[in-house]
Formats: sequence, structure tokens, C-alpha cells
Amino acid sequence: RASGSACFLDFAELCGGDRGEADFMALAQRFQSIFLCSVPRFTSLEDTDVVRRFVKFLDLLYDRRRRLVISCAASLEHLFQDIRQEVKGDMGELAWRTAMYSADGKAGLSPQAVGTLCE
Repeated sequence: RASGSACFLDFAELCGGDRGEADFMALAQRFQSIFLCSVPRFTSLEDTDVVRRFVKFLDLLYDRRRRLVISCAASLEHLFQDIRQEVKGDMGELAWRTAMYSADGKAGLSPQAVGTLCE
């Protein structure tokens, strides 16, 4: 759904399907504010494709200085906590961030840059 320069998106539709950077770029170019609902807590490395899509989406919004408000199952600090713990034995925190965030190594959005509503 969209109105003016804002749109409302569902996480499963945005990141759960076969979408990529071109789709995310089109959204970032068209809308100034994006409301994203139903962002889950990422609990397993089995979610890697979904997590990578989500992080790529965050990077594109950040680079284009778009507003993002999310409704999520956990606080931003805890969204990736289970995955971090799962890989911590094999990789350090820096390696995890590099692997999960964009190819250029950006750390994504800080909690202060994103409005959050915990469900």
C-alpha cells in the first residue's frame, strides 16, 4: 500500500520471496518513508537468504537517506542475536558483520537511525 511518498510493506512479501537489489532500489527511489511490518527475530542460519535480503534493503535505504519504521518481533539489538550466537564459535563479531551485511562491509543501520515498534 502506498500514499504519496510513503508505503507500507510486509516483511514476508519483501524479503521472503524472490526479490533483489533492483526491487529494493526501486522502492528507495520512489518512497521517502517506508513502514515495514512483521519483521521476525532471526533465529537460525537457515534464514541466511532472508537475512541477506533484509540487510541489503537496509543498506539501500540508509545510502539514500530514507526513513524506515519497522514493527518487529524483538528489539533491534536482539533481532540477530540468535544467529550471532550460532556463528560465534566459528567467526568473531567482525567476521559475522562482514559476512551478513553488504559486500562493501557497511554495518547497516544503528538503532538510533530506525524507528522501532516491538510486537
